[in-house]
Amino acid sequence: MFNLNQVFGVFIFSLLIIQSIQAQKAPEREWTIFRKGVDDYQAGKYSDAEKNFSTMIAKLPNSKLITANYLMLAKTQYKLGKYNESINTCETFISNFQESAYLDEIYYLIGNNNYKMKYYENAVHFWLTAASKKQSISKKALKLAEQTTRYKLNERQLTNLKNNTTDPYARIFFMYHLAEKYYDKGNAASALITLEELRMSPAKNIVYTSETQRLYDILKNRKSNSIRIAALLPLSGENERIGQQVLDGANMAAENFNKLPGIDLEIVPYDYGSKLITAVQQLKEIAIDRSLIAVFGPIENDITIACAAIAEYEKIPMISPTSSENKLTELSPNVVQLATPINVISENLVHQLSDSLIAKRAVTLAPIDDYFIELTDAFVNNLQEIGGEIVSEQWYYPGDKDFSKQFRQLKRIGLKLAFQDSLYELDPTVSPALIDSMYINYIEEKKKLLEETNTKIDSADIPVTSFDAIFLPIYTEDISLIAPQFALSNIQAQILGNSDWYDPETLKKNRSYINGLIFISDGYIDEENWDYRQFRNNFRTKYQRTPEKFDLIGYDCFHLIINLVSDNKAGINRENFVDTISNSSPYKGIYRHFKMDNSRFNKSTRLLKYWRGVLVPLN
Repeated sequence: MFNLNQVFGVFIFSLLIIQSIQAQKAPEREWTIFRKGVDDYQAGKYSDAEKNFSTMIAKLPNSKLITANYLMLAKTQYKLGKYNESINTCETFISNFQESAYLDEIYYLIGNNNYKMKYYENAVHFWLTAASKKQSISKKALKLAEQTTRYKLNERQLTNLKNNTTDPYARIFFMYHLAEKYYDKGNAASALITLEELRMSPAKNIVYTSETQRLYDILKNRKSNSIRIAALLPLSGENERIGQQVLDGANMAAENFNKLPGIDLEIVPYDYGSKLITAVQQLKEIAIDRSLIAVFGPIENDITIACAAIAEYEKIPMISPTSSENKLTELSPNVVQLATPINVISENLVHQLSDSLIAKRAVTLAPIDDYFIELTDAFVNNLQEIGGEIVSEQWYYPGDKDFSKQFRQLKRIGLKLAFQDSLYELDPTVSPALIDSMYINYIEEKKKLLEETNTKIDSADIPVTSFDAIFLPIYTEDISLIAPQFALSNIQAQILGNSDWYDPETLKKNRSYINGLIFISDGYIDEENWDYRQFRNNFRTKYQRTPEKFDLIGYDCFHLIINLVSDNKAGINRENFVDTISNSSPYKGIYRHFKMDNSRFNKSTRLLKYWRGVLVPLN
């Protein structure tokens, strides 16, 4: 639940501005004493502040600052955790100063005290009283009342509050939130009855008049199968291009679907500008809008993680199209991951190769980056689980151009392993210490022989065949740097890669170095496929450009959602949205395949081989 102290602290400076007017009429001595109490309060010296304000009230009951002293005493008692004493001070204030400008602050403070004592119905009552008194405090008081009502009160409590209030403002509030409770529980009939009563009420409130109509429209439109989904994407900022592509693809899927009779689907875009705080704020706004049954997005791993926590708190389904973060779905049962997590990517690569490729001994080379470190670690663990061996892990810093040091190290290790393997063939019981000693002698003898015969050998001429595979999870932009240096090292091992290798133009430029490359990808485009060609042509007509990877991801993800929504005869809503996707049958999109279960993440990947200039799917 929200932190009351953080959300609504004491606005000391505003108070001082108001008091500066009164201070002109108050004696300087009174003003000095009062300011000392305020200074103690600001410094966290609440006991000293309490004593100061109490003394002023007792000794100077006719002071021009008497109302300010009462208010600050009540606030100080609240800070000290003396909630009942604070309420008593507030009640004395209400009895004696009905015309005070601070009356709304007093009602607000009584609400705070009741909330701290877990008297949530009382807290809501007093916050609503404060909200109806003065514009300056109404927004924050109303927000607290709304949040407490949503998360702390049930239908019975709301019904009692509605029936017992004589305040038209509060009655509208309670009726609307009672209807919302019914809606959340799936009781559409009771929600509609309450909304009908509210719509006929002579009392009006600007906020809840529009909210009432919106919720009423949702319930009425549900019968006509109208669906609204928020697209929470970076449509500006550093990831604008990707966000816009995902949205364009999703809109293509929705547009095709809406041409058919039946369900009307609307995608409502929200642009968080590639900023985490904005994404979190917008997700909260989306959660409040009951017409939106789910959130599609965000796309970045870190922002998706933060929003997953909000989705859990707000109880709204969140469908992540791109995040590959491990354990994302464990953060909330409301999160669905349509991308494949890093650990599953690695597991699929190792296990899909285990039957067809003997990769018992492997080495790795990857950039020092969180994603690639995590992917490499997963690969190492998965290979070791099936009895494989990682004999070396090499790393480089993003932006490096020269990888000769790493390949030289791999070559040294490979040559020694070749020597070791030859000895084991002769005598499997030979000790590692003896192998080391014999290898040193072997190298020395080779050096002397080369010197005596005046022979020069290029190390590139010496092949290394002691590795079964080399795992190269790297950036796309590093392929053209690493591929030729790998070829020059003459390490004859199967190249394994991550999805960044899926760049046909880059592969074509380096085809002589990487023939036989096998890499794992989240999808595959068959350009001869009729569905792809039709999508491409329609996309070009609509957007005047050729679709790219993230256009296809947006299209496939939303096409999956649409199919499931249309197949759900009982109607789709926030409560059943996640289960509908999690329990879906395997689905093949144009680019990405989907295999979902109760884990709520996609388990499907594509294994691709680059052979003589052609990409060949292996699964």
